Amino acid sequence: MRRLTMGALLSALLTLVSAMALRAADATLAVAAVAAVVVLFAWYALLHSTDERSTLDLANPASAVTLAVVGRQPWGNLLPAIAAHTVGAVIGGLAALALEDRLGDTLVFAQPGLVVTAAGAALVGLIGAWATLSVDGDGHESLAAIPAVVSGAILPLGLLTAFHPAAVIGLATAGLVPWDVALVASGSTLAASIVGAYAVTVLVPHE
Repeated sequence: MRRLTMGALLSALLTLVSAMALRAADATLAVAAVAAVVVLFAWYALLHSTDERSTLDLANPASAVTLAVVGRQPWGNLLPAIAAHTVGAVIGGLAALALEDRLGDTLVFAQPGLVVTAAGAALVGLIGAWATLSVDGDGHESLAAIPAVVSGAILPLGLLTAFHPAAVIGLATAGLVPWDVALVASGSTLAASIVGAYAVTVLVPHE
């Protein structure tokens, strides 16, 4: 229960930070802010990892899926983890919505089509699976920032949290991303996380 609560809290914080970052002075600052928070959360999650089990699922539901595929997380914990992250992100989105009048104008000017969203989120999911397994395999925590940077580079800015499916749902709750776009992005990221995990384990067996 404590792990689920912590996962929900981290998702709420990331959603709120992302909503605030979308009001930054420029897009580079927005992406940098989200990437920094993602790295911080990955570092925190790693503090509790063991040789038998990773705790990167605390930071990200897509990471939870990736880790389940390679046996670093029990499959039975997956749905509760995703649900907890989603609840937390929705709470963060509601908080951002309540603060909307105080946050100023958003940097999001255009919304992507569903095909662009699905393709972009799938690419981010593949890269994110690699980053998750790299960090879990004693790579530096800064690798966790790569999916956020890629999201900010290839997708409209509202989807800079594409590798965190729950945070995308939270941003939809805050009215910053259309619901159909958010659902497509979340689904594509989770599916690509599974494919990416299998691909990485075939190319570089994860011990």
